[in-house]
Amino acid sequence: MSIQQSHPEKEERETKIPRTIYKCDIALRNKLAEQRELPGWSNNVIARKLGINVAIISQYLNDDGCVYPGDIPKLERGINDLLENESRRRASGIETTSSDMATQIRDAFEFIRKTNDIGVVLAESGDGKSRGIDFYVKGDKDGNGSHPTAIHYRTFTWSKGVESVESEMFDVAGKKNYDGKTKRVLNTVKNLRGSDRLIIVDDAHKLTRMALQWWFDFYEATQCPIAFVGTFELLDRLEDDAQRFSRVGLHYEITSEDGKIDRDLIRHLIRQIVPNLNGELEEVTDLCEQVAKEHGHYRSVHKQLKVAVEIKGQKNRLPFAEAFKSAHTMLIRNYKLN
Repeated sequence: MSIQQSHPEKEERETKIPRTIYKCDIALRNKLAEQRELPGWSNNVIARKLGINVAIISQYLNDDGCVYPGDIPKLERGINDLLENESRRRASGIETTSSDMATQIRDAFEFIRKTNDIGVVLAESGDGKSRGIDFYVKGDKDGNGSHPTAIHYRTFTWSKGVESVESEMFDVAGKKNYDGKTKRVLNTVKNLRGSDRLIIVDDAHKLTRMALQWWFDFYEATQCPIAFVGTFELLDRLEDDAQRFSRVGLHYEITSEDGKIDRDLIRHLIRQIVPNLNGELEEVTDLCEQVAKEHGHYRSVHKQLKVAVEIKGQKNRLPFAEAFKSAHTMLIRNYKLN
Protein backbone atom coordinates (compact mmCIF):
# COMPACT_ATOMS: atom_id res chain seq x y z
CA MET A 1 0.00 0.00 0.00
CA SER A 2 1.45 3.34 -0.98
CA ILE A 3 1.25 6.35 1.24
CA GLN A 4 0.00 9.50 -0.55
CA GLN A 5 2.31 12.47 -0.17
CA SER A 6 0.77 15.04 2.16
CA HIS A 7 3.21 17.85 1.27
CA PRO A 8 4.26 18.91 -2.24
CA GLU A 9 7.88 18.86 -3.31
CA LYS A 10 9.87 22.10 -2.89
CA GLU A 11 9.69 22.86 -6.61
CA GLU A 12 5.89 22.57 -6.52
CA ARG A 13 5.62 24.80 -3.45
CA GLU A 14 7.66 27.55 -5.10
CA THR A 15 5.68 27.49 -8.36
CA LYS A 16 3.79 30.77 -8.52
CA ILE A 17 0.20 30.51 -9.70
CA PRO A 18 -0.22 33.23 -12.36
CA ARG A 19 -2.81 35.87 -11.49
CA THR A 20 -5.33 37.16 -13.97
CA ILE A 21 -4.26 40.53 -15.36
CA TYR A 22 -7.21 42.69 -16.41
CA LYS A 23 -7.23 45.24 -19.19
CA CYS A 24 -6.93 48.83 -18.00
CA ASP A 25 -5.77 52.27 -19.13
CA ILE A 26 -2.00 51.78 -18.82
CA ALA A 27 -1.18 55.49 -19.15
CA LEU A 28 -3.68 56.40 -16.44
CA ARG A 29 -2.40 53.59 -14.20
CA ASN A 30 1.17 54.88 -14.60
CA LYS A 31 0.08 58.43 -13.75
CA LEU A 32 -1.60 57.21 -10.59
CA ALA A 33 1.49 55.20 -9.65
CA GLU A 34 3.62 58.35 -10.09
CA GLN A 35 1.18 60.35 -7.96
CA ARG A 36 1.42 57.70 -5.24
CA GLU A 37 5.19 58.28 -4.97
CA LEU A 38 4.80 61.99 -4.19
CA PRO A 39 5.15 63.17 -0.56
CA GLY A 40 1.92 62.76 1.37
CA TRP A 41 0.48 60.20 -1.04
CA SER A 42 -0.03 56.44 -0.67
CA ASN A 43 -2.54 53.75 -1.55
CA ASN A 44 -4.44 54.68 1.61
CA VAL A 45 -4.59 58.38 0.68
CA ILE A 46 -5.75 57.62 -2.87
CA ALA A 47 -8.44 55.23 -1.61
CA ARG A 48 -9.66 57.77 0.94
CA LYS A 49 -9.89 60.50 -1.69
CA LEU A 50 -11.85 58.17 -3.98
CA GLY A 51 -14.04 56.89 -1.16
CA ILE A 52 -13.21 53.24 -1.83
CA ASN A 53 -11.44 50.34 -0.08
CA VAL A 54 -7.64 50.50 -0.18
CA ALA A 55 -7.55 46.88 -1.42
CA ILE A 56 -9.00 48.07 -4.75
CA ILE A 57 -6.11 50.50 -5.27
CA SER A 58 -3.60 47.83 -4.24
CA GLN A 59 -5.07 45.48 -6.84
CA TYR A 60 -5.19 48.16 -9.51
CA LEU A 61 -1.55 49.18 -8.92
CA ASN A 62 -0.25 45.65 -8.34
CA ASP A 63 3.35 45.17 -9.53
CA ASP A 64 2.26 42.40 -11.90
CA GLY A 65 -0.40 44.58 -13.52
CA CYS A 66 -4.04 45.38 -12.83
CA VAL A 67 -5.49 42.42 -10.91
CA TYR A 68 -8.64 44.25 -9.84
CA PRO A 69 -11.61 42.11 -11.00
CA GLY A 70 -14.30 44.77 -10.54
CA ASP A 71 -15.71 47.59 -12.69
CA ILE A 72 -12.44 49.03 -14.01
CA PRO A 73 -13.99 51.75 -16.25
CA LYS A 74 -15.93 53.11 -13.27
CA LEU A 75 -12.80 53.04 -11.10
CA GLU A 76 -10.77 54.79 -13.79
CA ARG A 77 -13.35 57.56 -14.18
CA GLY A 78 -12.84 58.36 -10.52
CA ILE A 79 -9.05 58.14 -10.85
CA ASN A 80 -9.05 60.43 -13.88
CA ASP A 81 -11.16 63.02 -12.06
CA LEU A 82 -8.91 62.77 -9.00
CA LEU A 83 -5.73 63.39 -11.03
CA GLU A 84 -7.29 66.26 -12.98
CA ASN A 85 -8.49 67.92 -9.80
CA GLU A 86 -5.07 67.53 -8.21
CA SER A 87 -3.51 69.10 -11.29
CA ARG A 88 -5.90 72.07 -11.03
CA ARG A 89 -5.11 72.43 -7.34
CA ARG A 90 -1.36 72.61 -8.02
CA ALA A 91 -1.92 75.10 -10.83
CA SER A 92 -3.98 77.36 -8.60
CA GLY A 93 -1.06 77.78 -6.22
CA ILE A 94 -3.30 77.87 -3.16
CA GLU A 95 -4.64 75.04 -1.05
CA THR A 96 -8.39 75.47 -0.94
CA THR A 97 -9.87 75.66 2.52
CA SER A 98 -13.34 75.51 3.99
CA SER A 99 -15.30 78.74 4.31
CA ASP A 100 -18.89 79.86 4.70
CA MET A 101 -19.17 80.24 0.92
CA ALA A 102 -17.68 76.79 0.31
CA THR A 103 -20.12 75.27 2.81
CA GLN A 104 -23.10 76.90 1.10
CA ILE A 105 -21.91 75.68 -2.30
CA ARG A 106 -21.31 72.16 -0.96
CA ASP A 107 -24.82 72.00 0.51
CA ALA A 108 -26.35 73.22 -2.75
CA PHE A 109 -24.42 70.66 -4.81
CA GLU A 110 -25.38 67.84 -2.48
CA PHE A 111 -29.07 68.69 -2.73
CA ILE A 112 -28.87 68.85 -6.52
CA ARG A 113 -26.96 65.56 -6.64
CA LYS A 114 -29.29 63.69 -4.29
CA THR A 115 -32.42 64.86 -6.10
CA ASN A 116 -30.96 64.23 -9.59
CA ASP A 117 -32.20 67.65 -10.64
CA ILE A 118 -31.02 70.70 -12.56
CA GLY A 119 -30.00 73.46 -10.17
CA VAL A 120 -28.66 77.01 -10.40
CA VAL A 121 -26.06 78.29 -7.93
CA LEU A 122 -25.55 82.06 -8.13
CA ALA A 123 -22.98 84.40 -6.58
CA GLU A 124 -21.26 87.65 -7.42
CA SER A 125 -18.01 87.55 -9.37
CA GLY A 126 -15.00 86.98 -7.13
CA ASP A 127 -17.05 85.55 -4.26
CA GLY A 128 -15.23 82.22 -4.36
CA LYS A 129 -17.45 80.09 -6.61
CA SER A 130 -14.54 78.31 -8.28
CA ARG A 131 -12.82 77.76 -4.93
CA GLY A 132 -16.04 76.36 -3.53
CA ILE A 133 -16.28 73.94 -6.45
CA ASP A 134 -12.67 72.91 -5.91
CA PHE A 135 -13.34 72.28 -2.22
CA TYR A 136 -16.42 70.19 -3.02
CA VAL A 137 -14.62 68.04 -5.57
CA LYS A 138 -11.45 67.31 -3.60
CA GLY A 139 -12.55 67.76 0.02
CA ASP A 140 -10.21 68.96 2.75
CA LYS A 141 -6.42 68.64 2.68
CA ASP A 142 -6.74 64.92 3.49
CA GLY A 143 -9.42 64.29 0.89
CA ASN A 144 -12.23 63.94 3.42
CA GLY A 145 -15.61 64.87 2.00
CA SER A 146 -14.34 64.74 -1.57
CA HIS A 147 -16.49 63.95 -4.61
CA PRO A 148 -13.91 62.94 -7.25
CA THR A 149 -16.50 61.46 -9.62
CA ALA A 150 -18.14 64.87 -10.09
CA ILE A 151 -17.50 66.31 -13.54
CA HIS A 152 -16.36 69.93 -13.56
CA TYR A 153 -16.84 71.85 -16.82
CA ARG A 154 -15.24 75.29 -16.76
CA THR A 155 -16.67 77.76 -19.28
CA PHE A 156 -14.19 80.10 -20.95
CA THR A 157 -14.84 82.55 -23.77
CA TRP A 158 -13.39 79.96 -26.15
CA SER A 159 -15.42 77.09 -24.69
CA LYS A 160 -18.83 78.71 -24.42
CA GLY A 161 -20.33 77.13 -27.54
CA VAL A 162 -21.94 73.77 -28.29
CA GLU A 163 -18.92 72.30 -30.09
CA SER A 164 -16.58 72.95 -27.16
CA VAL A 165 -19.03 71.57 -24.60
CA GLU A 166 -19.66 68.45 -26.66
CA SER A 167 -15.95 67.89 -27.32
CA GLU A 168 -14.83 68.24 -23.70
CA MET A 169 -17.61 66.03 -22.40
CA PHE A 170 -16.55 63.37 -24.91
CA ASP A 171 -12.96 63.62 -23.64
CA VAL A 172 -14.14 63.26 -20.04
CA ALA A 173 -16.71 60.50 -20.42
CA GLY A 174 -17.37 59.54 -24.03
CA LYS A 175 -14.30 57.61 -25.13
CA LYS A 176 -15.18 54.32 -23.44
CA ASN A 177 -16.12 51.69 -26.07
CA TYR A 178 -16.22 54.30 -28.81
CA ASP A 179 -16.40 52.65 -32.26
CA GLY A 180 -15.30 55.71 -34.24
CA LYS A 181 -18.54 55.74 -36.21
CA THR A 182 -21.30 56.69 -33.78
CA LYS A 183 -21.89 60.36 -33.08
CA ARG A 184 -19.57 61.20 -30.21
CA VAL A 185 -22.30 62.83 -28.14
CA LEU A 186 -24.38 59.66 -28.33
CA ASN A 187 -21.50 57.64 -26.93
CA THR A 188 -21.06 60.19 -24.15
CA VAL A 189 -24.76 59.93 -23.32
CA LYS A 190 -24.55 56.13 -23.33
CA ASN A 191 -21.59 56.13 -20.93
CA LEU A 192 -23.19 58.57 -18.48
CA ARG A 193 -26.81 57.47 -18.63
CA GLY A 194 -27.89 56.28 -15.20
CA SER A 195 -24.48 57.01 -13.60
CA ASP A 196 -25.92 59.79 -11.38
CA ARG A 197 -22.61 61.68 -11.64
CA LEU A 198 -22.99 65.34 -10.72
CA ILE A 199 -21.98 67.67 -13.56
CA ILE A 200 -20.87 71.13 -12.40
CA VAL A 201 -20.96 73.77 -15.14
CA ASP A 202 -18.81 76.62 -13.85
CA ASP A 203 -19.22 80.20 -15.15
CA ALA A 204 -22.40 79.07 -16.89
CA HIS A 205 -23.41 82.72 -17.48
CA LYS A 206 -20.81 82.76 -20.28
CA LEU A 207 -22.50 79.94 -22.22
CA THR A 208 -24.28 80.72 -25.47
CA ARG A 209 -28.00 80.07 -25.45
CA MET A 210 -27.51 77.09 -27.75
CA ALA A 211 -24.92 75.64 -25.37
CA LEU A 212 -27.30 76.11 -22.46
CA GLN A 213 -29.95 74.23 -24.41
CA TRP A 214 -27.40 71.46 -25.09
CA TRP A 215 -26.97 70.95 -21.35
CA PHE A 216 -30.72 70.76 -20.79
CA ASP A 217 -31.04 68.16 -23.55
CA PHE A 218 -28.08 66.27 -22.11
CA TYR A 219 -29.85 66.14 -18.76
CA GLU A 220 -32.97 64.71 -20.37
CA ALA A 221 -30.90 62.04 -22.11
CA THR A 222 -28.71 61.01 -19.15
CA GLN A 223 -30.65 62.06 -16.04
CA CYS A 224 -27.32 63.15 -14.57
CA PRO A 225 -27.81 66.00 -12.06
CA ILE A 226 -26.45 69.31 -13.34
CA ALA A 227 -25.42 72.33 -11.27
CA PHE A 228 -25.11 75.56 -13.25
CA VAL A 229 -22.81 77.92 -11.36
CA GLY A 230 -22.53 81.56 -12.36
CA THR A 231 -23.24 85.19 -11.67
CA PHE A 232 -26.74 86.62 -11.58
CA GLU A 233 -26.54 87.24 -15.35
CA LEU A 234 -27.29 83.53 -15.71
CA LEU A 235 -30.88 84.11 -14.59
CA ASP A 236 -31.44 86.47 -17.53
CA ARG A 237 -30.21 83.77 -19.91
CA LEU A 238 -32.57 81.23 -18.40
CA GLU A 239 -35.61 83.47 -18.09
CA ASP A 240 -35.66 84.40 -21.77
CA ASP A 241 -36.81 80.85 -22.58
CA ALA A 242 -39.90 79.88 -20.59
CA GLN A 243 -39.54 76.15 -21.25
CA ARG A 244 -35.89 76.11 -20.25
CA PHE A 245 -36.53 78.19 -17.15
CA SER A 246 -39.34 75.90 -16.02
CA ARG A 247 -36.97 72.90 -16.08
CA VAL A 248 -34.70 74.40 -13.44
CA GLY A 249 -35.68 72.66 -10.25
CA LEU A 250 -33.42 74.27 -7.63
CA HIS A 251 -32.17 77.81 -7.16
CA TYR A 252 -29.50 78.91 -4.67
CA GLU A 253 -28.00 82.32 -4.03
CA ILE A 254 -24.64 82.17 -2.30
CA THR A 255 -24.23 85.21 -0.08
CA SER A 256 -22.15 86.21 2.88
CA GLU A 257 -24.07 86.84 6.08
CA ASP A 258 -25.04 90.54 6.06
CA GLY A 259 -22.13 91.21 3.72
CA LYS A 260 -19.72 89.87 6.34
CA ILE A 261 -16.19 89.21 5.13
CA ASP A 262 -14.65 85.86 6.06
CA ARG A 263 -11.47 86.91 7.91
CA ASP A 264 -10.42 83.28 8.36
CA LEU A 265 -10.46 82.86 4.59
CA ILE A 266 -8.44 86.06 4.18
CA ARG A 267 -5.87 84.84 6.71
CA HIS A 268 -5.66 81.56 4.82
CA LEU A 269 -4.95 83.41 1.57
CA ILE A 270 -2.28 85.49 3.29
CA ARG A 271 -0.57 82.48 4.87
CA GLN A 272 -0.53 80.62 1.58
CA ILE A 273 0.98 83.52 -0.38
CA VAL A 274 3.07 85.16 2.37
CA PRO A 275 3.92 82.36 4.83
CA ASN A 276 6.49 84.37 6.81
CA LEU A 277 4.48 87.48 7.55
CA ASN A 278 5.10 87.28 11.30
CA GLY A 279 3.85 90.33 13.24
CA GLU A 280 2.06 92.03 10.32
CA LEU A 281 -0.73 89.45 9.96
CA GLU A 282 -3.54 91.44 11.58
CA GLU A 283 -2.62 94.72 9.85
CA VAL A 284 -2.48 93.04 6.43
CA THR A 285 -5.73 91.18 7.17
CA ASP A 286 -7.43 94.52 7.85
CA LEU A 287 -6.16 95.89 4.53
CA CYS A 288 -7.26 92.75 2.68
CA GLU A 289 -10.71 93.01 4.26
CA GLN A 290 -11.13 96.47 2.71
CA VAL A 291 -10.31 95.00 -0.71
CA ALA A 292 -12.62 92.01 -0.20
CA LYS A 293 -15.59 94.34 0.37
CA GLU A 294 -15.17 95.91 -3.06
CA HIS A 295 -15.67 94.62 -6.59
CA GLY A 296 -13.81 91.37 -7.23
CA HIS A 297 -13.89 90.40 -3.55
CA TYR A 298 -11.50 87.54 -2.64
CA ARG A 299 -10.15 87.28 -6.19
CA SER A 300 -8.97 90.90 -5.90
CA VAL A 301 -7.35 90.11 -2.55
CA HIS A 302 -5.50 87.18 -4.11
CA LYS A 303 -4.22 89.31 -6.99
CA GLN A 304 -3.13 92.21 -4.77
CA LEU A 305 -1.25 89.91 -2.40
CA LYS A 306 0.68 88.42 -5.32
CA VAL A 307 1.64 91.87 -6.63
CA ALA A 308 2.69 92.89 -3.12
CA VAL A 309 5.00 89.86 -2.93
CA GLU A 310 6.78 91.05 -6.08
CA ILE A 311 7.16 94.57 -4.67
CA LYS A 312 8.46 93.19 -1.38
CA GLY A 313 11.00 91.09 -3.30
CA GLN A 314 12.40 94.24 -4.90
CA LYS A 315 12.41 96.21 -1.65
CA ASN A 316 13.29 93.69 1.04
CA ARG A 317 13.22 96.15 3.95
CA LEU A 318 9.78 97.48 3.06
CA PRO A 319 7.08 96.25 5.49
CA PHE A 320 4.64 93.97 3.71
CA ALA A 321 1.69 96.18 4.64
CA GLU A 322 3.37 99.03 2.74
CA ALA A 323 4.05 96.71 -0.20
CA PHE A 324 0.35 95.83 -0.21
CA LYS A 325 -0.58 99.52 -0.30
CA SER A 326 1.84 100.07 -3.20
CA ALA A 327 0.28 97.14 -5.03
CA HIS A 328 -3.09 98.83 -4.63
CA THR A 329 -1.89 101.83 -6.64
CA MET A 330 -0.60 99.56 -9.43
CA LEU A 331 -3.94 97.80 -9.92
CA ILE A 332 -7.18 99.16 -11.35
CA ARG A 333 -8.98 100.32 -8.21
CA ASN A 334 -11.61 103.06 -7.82
CA TYR A 335 -11.23 103.37 -4.04
CA LYS A 336 -8.45 104.11 -1.56
CA LEU A 337 -7.23 102.04 1.36
CA ASN A 338 -7.64 103.56 4.81
